[in-house]
Formats: sequence, structure tokens, C-alpha cells
Amino acid sequence: MVDWELLEKRYQDDMVYALQLEFGDACEQNCVYCYMNAVPDGKNTLDDELIHDILNDCSRLGIKAIEWLGGEPLLRDSIFEHMARAKDLGIKNNIWTGGLPLRNGNIRKKCVELARDGLIAVHVSTVDPQIYQVLHPGSSLKNMYDILDSVKRILDMGYPAQQMLNSVTYTGLQPADDMIATIDYFEDNFGIKTSLNVYHTYLRPSTPVGELEKFIPLPKDVAKVYKRYSKQYGNAQLPMNCVNKQYCSATVAILCDGSITPCATIREADAPNIHTDGTFYDIFQRNRDYLVLKTMKDTNHLPKDCIGCNMNNICWGCRSRAFAAARTIYGKDPRCFRSNRRDDIV
Repeated sequence: MVDWELLEKRYQDDMVYALQLEFGDACEQNCVYCYMNAVPDGKNTLDDELIHDILNDCSRLGIKAIEWLGGEPLLRDSIFEHMARAKDLGIKNNIWTGGLPLRNGNIRKKCVELARDGLIAVHVSTVDPQIYQVLHPGSSLKNMYDILDSVKRILDMGYPAQQMLNSVTYTGLQPADDMIATIDYFEDNFGIKTSLNVYHTYLRPSTPVGELEKFIPLPKDVAKVYKRYSKQYGNAQLPMNCVNKQYCSATVAILCDGSITPCATIREADAPNIHTDGTFYDIFQRNRDYLVLKTMKDTNHLPKDCIGCNMNNICWGCRSRAFAAARTIYGKDPRCFRSNRRDDIV
């Protein structure tokens, strides 16, 4: 799925390998911890004409993959039109869906067709009925079973398990053993690996700061989950990012409000915006150092705990967790269990 040689070259050249594109703001899944809840006005402002222009700029920049994000990208009627065009431009389609729209057989078929060279990721944080309802208050338990059934149907269509992921967020609302059981379930039943993220503390509109602390998992629990997580990859030590620092650096995001940032979970109010500051291509050229996190490529500029870490060749911690904690993308990742100390800044 990932052209690792090209990714490394893009990293070294301060260029982009993948674009995270927030294609829709609506979602049916109602995840209580979702970072989209941090957006005061989540209305999607990227119309189809603008998406068309963005894809042109992706081609000009040599971007290899589009990460179609939301909200729920499959709720927007024009998704497959744009995915087909991306494919015609030689760009891989990676679909990050909550999974509920996959109940529709036609949607499954189009996803399999247009992401044949890419990725289909669903989102099932737990397969425990009681915990599912804690994480998705007010949602029907049937939703969980529908997503699992859709995964099976996609695999039955011949889509490779190695091109699917279960993308999860681990929070303090969920016991470590249950997160591990979910990783086990997808691997044992489907042969599908889990993509793991650890909770980002965002200030949600009308949410008192203290109420967010319940979402923060303990370092010992994060370490326990990571031990099982790494087993999927031959017990290798994995970065605290959801990806390695090379992919993190070589990925840029266009958010639903038009903001362009280094990551879809970095919501900077003063970020350059495609509605006011020019085309995606021009904005990238003017803001390249910021968007590829160039400062951090010098290990001397990493957070103090990272400078002496033996993993800093592939990891610099999660930049969006650092931003969520202290409103700077260059600070310490507060969820890193490998650090000697822990800062619980919300």
C-alpha cells in the first residue's frame, strides 16, 4: 500500500506523499471522543469544484495517495466521482470510513473498485456490547454488528485483508484488556491489523476542561496496549504516532473549513486557508516548512525527552497530541509512555 522508497524520498525532499482531505463533516457513528467535536462550526466548505481543483494540485505536487476523511466521507454523494478522478490521475484512494455506509452493497462495491490499489479502513473501537454503548451513547448496538458484517462482505468480494485496517482511538473510557481483545478479534476473525491512536485532548465547545480528563488513558495501560499492538508487526517497537515520522512529515491536511495544516487533527485557527490564501499548490509552496514540520527533522530541535530516545529515527511523538496539550505542534507528546515523566495538560 505504501511505496516506502518514494515516501523516504518525499521526506528527504520536504515534499508531500499523501493528502488528508476532510470530504464530509457529517457522521452517523456518534463517537463520544471524536476530534471533530473540537470544531465550533464543522460545516464542510469544500464544494465539488474546489475538490476538483485540489486534485489537480495533488497531481502537480506528485501526491501519491488521498486519505478521504470526515466526518464520514461516504455520506457525500459525489465521493465516488472524485475518487474515480483521483484514480485516473494515478493517485491511490485510501478510504477512512466509520463503516456504517458500507451496509449498502453498492457503496461496498464502489469502495472495493476505487480503493483496489489503496486502503479501506473502518472504525470499531470495541466489540464488547456494553463498552460500545459507552463509547457511542445513544447509538444502536446493531451498528457495531453491521460494520463487522460489512467487513466480512468486503473480504468475501476478494478485497485483500492486508489492505484493510480497523482504525481505533484508545481512551480512558475503555479498559486496556478490551482494546487488546478488539485487536485480537480483527486479527483472528478477519486477518486485519489495527491502526492505533491514543486520545487527543481537545477543548470541545461548551465542555469544561476537567470533563476531558476521563478520556486520558494511564501510561501503564497505553504501554500494555502498545505491547499487543506491536505484536501485529513482529513485536517491533512502534512510534507513538499513528504512522512513522516520515509519513507524518510527508502528509498534509485540508480541513472541512478550508484550513491547511500538517495533520487533520491539528486545528490551528490561524492556519493558511484555501478560501482566502490561494490554491493548495501555492499555499504549500509558501508554507512548506510549517506543513512538513521541517524544524523537527533536526533531532536537536525535538522535545527534550525525544532527543535521547533510541526511536527518534522513526518517531517524534504525535504532533497533534502535543498541540492539543499545549497549543504548539513542537512540544512534548503527553501520551508517550516511554518518557520518564508524564504531563497531563488538557
